[in-house]
Amino acid sequence: MITHSFAAFYLLSRYRFRNWTTEDIHRHQEKRRVRIIHYATAHSPFFKKHYEGFNPEDFSSLQSVDKTLMMENLSTYNTLNLDKESLIRFALRIETNRDFSSRYQGINIGMSSGTSGNKGIIITTPHEERYLKAMYASRLILPKNEKLNGAFILRVNTPAFKYRRFGNKLNYVSQLQTMEQIREQLAEINPNVISAPPSMLQILAREKESGSLRVSPKVLYSYAEVLDPLVRTYLGKVFGCPVHEVYQGSEGSYAMTCREGNLHINEDIVYLELLDENGNPTPDGTPCSRLLVTDLYKHSQPIIRYAINDILTISPGKCACGSAFRMIERIQGRSEDLFWGLRNQTGEKHFIYQDYISRKIITISDEILDYQAIQESYTDVRIRLMLRPDCNLSSITESICTGIREIFAAYDCQLPNVTVETGAPVVNPRSGKLTRIICNIRNENTRKIPVA
Repeated sequence: MITHSFAAFYLLSRYRFRNWTTEDIHRHQEKRRVRIIHYATAHSPFFKKHYEGFNPEDFSSLQSVDKTLMMENLSTYNTLNLDKESLIRFALRIETNRDFSSRYQGINIGMSSGTSGNKGIIITTPHEERYLKAMYASRLILPKNEKLNGAFILRVNTPAFKYRRFGNKLNYVSQLQTMEQIREQLAEINPNVISAPPSMLQILAREKESGSLRVSPKVLYSYAEVLDPLVRTYLGKVFGCPVHEVYQGSEGSYAMTCREGNLHINEDIVYLELLDENGNPTPDGTPCSRLLVTDLYKHSQPIIRYAINDILTISPGKCACGSAFRMIERIQGRSEDLFWGLRNQTGEKHFIYQDYISRKIITISDEILDYQAIQESYTDVRIRLMLRPDCNLSSITESICTGIREIFAAYDCQLPNVTVETGAPVVNPRSGKLTRIICNIRNENTRKIPVA
């Protein structure tokens, strides 16, 4: 039975993270999986048909879903009998009017873009909001002996983001304001915690370096985009405080960092399946080929074996914080942005993980402040660098070109033409998010991702 009390779920969530064993986690996940499947098949016409002939007890045999399938069938997918076209009209209206306080029949309706820019409708009931807020509050790392006075910077605000409890408060700051307005609002709030996408945190860091931003948060939280190691180091250096991370998607909250700075899966809230190209579990320490998410509590819009395009590696080690919740060693990026090379002898297409590209770039020189790598074709790669003034551009360019070609050579692939340009990374115009590793090759041969 799900408790409807914020305080009770907060305490329960806190206890689970600190005290549960691996066996406790597995028992809980198995029980919740069966329960959510039975609920979905009883209340969603889509899931009743989708799982017809399948044994709900044999979880790994169940068909997966994805955003496209969900959106095509949204009217029958949700369990609240809500009409898809009405939801889309409502979401578009609040996007146009910027009135994010509105609810649809008492329910929070959001429109997600996703990193790729594909639109989706997200349904969240007040009860679902409460348990998510309680989970976040239970695992949020706050400055020692202080209440939360947070500034939450994002493109949109929703009722789900409003938080005023036990002397803690979260203040929304619109990312669509001018920098002058953001600085003014932050000065008024004087937050001890700032949460924002890493691209926005970088902008604030530059404002801090120039002396224009006068707030001094004691904790930073990054979310909505992959937190690059180079960016984490830069933010920590400028603000002089810990940089934590929330790994989430529009469909749920997947992981949060602990006090040790390690990213733990929210095992009591979601069940993550990391699979290889044959559908078998991926060993710890190895990047997955496919990632499926199951939200163990969401009833309004069931997320069951829901495919997302991220590539994760689970750490084989144990965290010093003592939690048995698994750690994510690395978020390599999205599967559609893997780089690809052509094998020298056969011309066969071969994957190249984003992590190798990003690590090569950030280790070339301390003069590199930020970067973006774009693969335009199998043999053309473009690198955009933001550099410190008066650096040796010629030397860095030569090292970058050599380094990228060395990665392709290690895979026995044809060496690409590498061009280097200067400038800040460019955000995805469709999603408004920043992706540092981008592959513009799109064909059926690149959809199946082998395991390294």
